[in-house]
Amino acid sequence: MLAVLRRNPVALVLAILLHVALGVFLILEVDWRDEVKPIGGDVQVVQAQLVDQRKLEAEQEKLKAEERAKVEAAAAAKRAEEEKLEALKKRRAEEKRKLAELEEQRKQREKEAARKKAEEKKRVEAEKRRIAEQKRKEEEKKKKQAEEKKRQAELAARRKAEEKKRKEAEAARKKAEAEAKAKAEKERIAREKAEAERKRKAAAEAKAKADREAREAELAAQFQAEQDASEKALVVSRIRAKVERNWLKPPGTGEQGLRCTVRVRLGSSGSVLLVNVVKSSGNISFDRSVEAAVRKADPLPMPTSQRLLAQFREIEFVFEPGN
Repeated sequence: MLAVLRRNPVALVLAILLHVALGVFLILEVDWRDEVKPIGGDVQVVQAQLVDQRKLEAEQEKLKAEERAKVEAAAAAKRAEEEKLEALKKRRAEEKRKLAELEEQRKQREKEAARKKAEEKKRVEAEKRRIAEQKRKEEEKKKKQAEEKKRQAELAARRKAEEKKRKEAEAARKKAEAEAKAKAEKERIAREKAEAERKRKAAAEAKAKADREAREAELAAQFQAEQDASEKALVVSRIRAKVERNWLKPPGTGEQGLRCTVRVRLGSSGSVLLVNVVKSSGNISFDRSVEAAVRKADPLPMPTSQRLLAQFREIEFVFEPGN
């Protein structure tokens, strides 16, 4: 509102003057419809008429409405101007962006041209190196061919001398082989005879060893089974004893001789993971007291043998206190 008034000071002054005039009219209650008569001897007393307050208020409201319309029009004009400026800014920003894109494209084209030029230069230099390398290889090939020709001539002469020497050695070798063959045949017969005797003795010894090991394994298995059974019974007995030590007899059970079967899932260290009554005693209080005793006895005794640990991950036992 203040910005609108700053841009239209004349309208502000006119509005102030109009409000002052209306205030004066209201105070003086002037009726502009009566003619002003000069004061004289023929003055007649007339009765003044009051200004219609509602008409005056309506006129004031009309003026205020016109003033508001002017202010709103000015505000609308300002908004339109600001929108126009904003659109102009956006258009300029878009043009700037497009110019930047064109500049970037130009730089990219120059960069691509420079890259292609550099690649072409590298290709030409590589081609020169390739030609030089090919020329060097051809010269080296010629040199190697000359050396190979010389080597072949020397090799042919050496082969000829070696062939003569080989034939002489071959004759000597055949003679030695014939003598060695006769000797080897003799030794072979002796070795076969000795090998047959060794195999016979080895088979007899192997059979005796296998029989001995089988018997030892059977005795060891039997001993181990007895030892495992003894340890298993001991652990179960310790579990029952520990549970019974932690058992609190529920009231109302009396001397009924109750018993129930529980299944317990254990951790590797004997920690109680789960307790279930698989065969009830018929007395719920008794069954719950047994479950509570098992949990209170945590951890339960576990076997020292690694072979038996797996068998004690889940166990069942009959709980019958006093038995």
